[in-house]
Amino acid sequence: MTLTPWLLGEPSDLVEVSAADRHGKPLRTVLNRRTGLVRNDPVPSDAELAQFYSKDYRVAYKGAAQPRKRQAFRNFRRAAAYIDRFNDVISQAQNILDVGAGSGEFLFLARAIGKTAQGIEPNEGYAAFCREEYGLNVRTALLEPDLFEAQSFDFIRLNHVLEHLNDPVKYLAMIARWLKPGGVFYVEVPNIEAYCKSKSKGGMFHYGHIYNFTPWTLRAAAALAGLREYQVTAERCANSTGVFFVAAENHEFPQRNESHGQELQRLLMQHAHGGPQQARGMKMLRKFAVRVDEFLNIAGSKSYSDIGNAVARTLKLQ
Repeated sequence: MTLTPWLLGEPSDLVEVSAADRHGKPLRTVLNRRTGLVRNDPVPSDAELAQFYSKDYRVAYKGAAQPRKRQAFRNFRRAAAYIDRFNDVISQAQNILDVGAGSGEFLFLARAIGKTAQGIEPNEGYAAFCREEYGLNVRTALLEPDLFEAQSFDFIRLNHVLEHLNDPVKYLAMIARWLKPGGVFYVEVPNIEAYCKSKSKGGMFHYGHIYNFTPWTLRAAAALAGLREYQVTAERCANSTGVFFVAAENHEFPQRNESHGQELQRLLMQHAHGGPQQARGMKMLRKFAVRVDEFLNIAGSKSYSDIGNAVARTLKLQ
């Protein structure tokens, strides 16, 4: 693993912003003041991540080897909202790849609207769930250059995956080679700027989230990988960390942004000294309302596919 200088940063530019993860376990997190990129230090090796994601991640992060029905319902609704919002882009694609397919809800809905959809998922339990519960074409695999032929897909989705990879620029470039000419590449990651304003003190960092992106640093990383933002969706995705890209070799994008780094450092320090104070009673009430809604929507569903089919019927893109 050889990281680009942009990803690592110069030692003199790095400042520690946290020494513990969200559970209080030791985890050093640093900010590059020249760019605003936030990362774990050190960056885990390929071998460490292979073990973590194939065996441990889903249980450690989700508490179960397979999704609960309420989680599946939640994921189906999010995927349906995404498909409806960007139906002008998705409707143009026929061959779709979901990298980090999770429990398969997006692929299930893509198939329901007539797409040829397949995925890869490193976690053995979740990949098996996709195949056995939904009959999806999901391969249990880590990212490797020869998984697919070049120019195989019209549309590739990388949803909340990039932050888990130890070399995001390398993997973005690798995955982009699987796009057909004119294909579209969607990348979504958590937004650490938004987290500073919404997460409670101590609830920010995680071993699995190696890189913490902002809207600016995501676009900068993509430019290093030979990608530029897709103009059709640029207005809808402005100031967000869910972005559509297309291939564009030698795309020029600034690689330093000191003012952005300074502002993010201010937000992180502010968060470390208190974080947003949320009314506990209101938070619990909202959570209870969500659980009731989920229960009512999955009541009577005999299978996960029943839930998916019910959500699929609500899609505008048919």
